[in-house]
Amino acid sequence: MDLKLERIAAWAGLVFMVAFGLSFCLIAGLIPPLSPTSSAQEIRQHLINDKIRMRFGIAVMMLASPLAFGFIVAITLRLRQIEGRLGVLSLCQFAAGIVFPIGFMFPAMILGVATYRPESRPPELTLMLNDVFWMIFVGIVGTLVVQAVCVALGVLIDRGPHPVLPRWVGYFNLWCAVLFVPGGSIVLFNDGPLAWNGAFAFWVPLVVFGTWMVLMPVMMLRSINEQNTRERHDSGTLDGCPRSESPEMRHPVAT
Repeated sequence: MDLKLERIAAWAGLVFMVAFGLSFCLIAGLIPPLSPTSSAQEIRQHLINDKIRMRFGIAVMMLASPLAFGFIVAITLRLRQIEGRLGVLSLCQFAAGIVFPIGFMFPAMILGVATYRPESRPPELTLMLNDVFWMIFVGIVGTLVVQAVCVALGVLIDRGPHPVLPRWVGYFNLWCAVLFVPGGSIVLFNDGPLAWNGAFAFWVPLVVFGTWMVLMPVMMLRSINEQNTRERHDSGTLDGCPRSESPEMRHPVAT
């Protein structure tokens, strides 16, 4: 039962990615982001023009974000398999991971406020809400860096007879951690590749995050299935039959 629940938690990561990605990109239309150099009036008019679709997309984003909690728990349990208990890596990953869905959910709420009555407030207030949304949404990458580093270290120190995750997953997470870092620079730049709509601060981390959110659940599901197979084999039952019985004993041939 524990492994079944862990499998569901891993699947939650994929469901989160699909639901959040579709609502963020297609429904709310937040891709590409408006430039940080946009004027208050431009931001206000954009939110007024796309108010309905953005509010629908934001609603789905807020509903989808909590699904990521299951994904975080699944990673934590995989790291616990490596450490043999809840250790430094699994707990650090869990602590950072708890912030990650909140860092998606609350900015969505802030943008929801901005789109709720944009025509009835001063443009400067709408501009501020838009700034807060992007600052938190993109700037939250520090938590992803911690998660990726914890996963990488866990995978690379795993010396068990049956590695929980392949070593290349560890190196992949190290590269993810490095490529997430530029997202933390957005507070320093209003334009260019390190602004919140720039190539290094937004587009590269976005592609890396999407890849990470697909690959990690898939690899965890594979790991869970392998553990389940080993446990069934060790307990003496495989494919629902005792190991001690040969195929001939299970299916006697009539003579």
